[in-house]
Amino acid sequence: ISRATRSTQQLLALGRSDTAALDCTPVDLAALLHSVALELLPQARAKQIDFGIHPPSPSPSRNIAMADAHLMREALTNLAANAIAYTPAGGTVTLAAAGDDLGWSLSVEDDGPGLSEEERATLGQRFRRGAQAKAPGSGLGLAIARSIAQRHRGTLRLHAREHGPGLRVLVWWPTPSPNEP
Repeated sequence: ISRATRSTQQLLALGRSDTAALDCTPVDLAALLHSVALELLPQARAKQIDFGIHPPSPSPSRNIAMADAHLMREALTNLAANAIAYTPAGGTVTLAAAGDDLGWSLSVEDDGPGLSEEERATLGQRFRRGAQAKAPGSGLGLAIARSIAQRHRGTLRLHAREHGPGLRVLVWWPTPSPNEP
């Protein structure tokens, strides 16, 4: 029942990410990171995962993003839940946010099994899962995050970690031009 409920919630989130009108308002990225981390902390603790936050810049102007807060929370929650699901017990998952003059980003990095270059190029499509996917799931988490990034005129990027196994997933979206809402 819980798996069916989660799948239904993800389908609804995907529908909202595709069609809902954007309600872009100032979003405190540090608060968003803390909120999602607190929500998912019990799942991370159950697997003894070192689950943390790399706080954004101390500059307040870099920490406030223009975005649909509900949708960005949905994107970050999906990315972090995926990382927890695929990171082995005792592993590490880190949430981060950043901003500059060009735009903002939310990222999740883990030391799980990672993905091949070919998989990184195709994941994010609906119902697509990696070859090593052993955790239950529907293949919608990355598709939801990608849809949300695109709705914000941004991108979803999947990168191998620089050192060791794992994955770094980044949602990036641009600063609106002065003529945009």
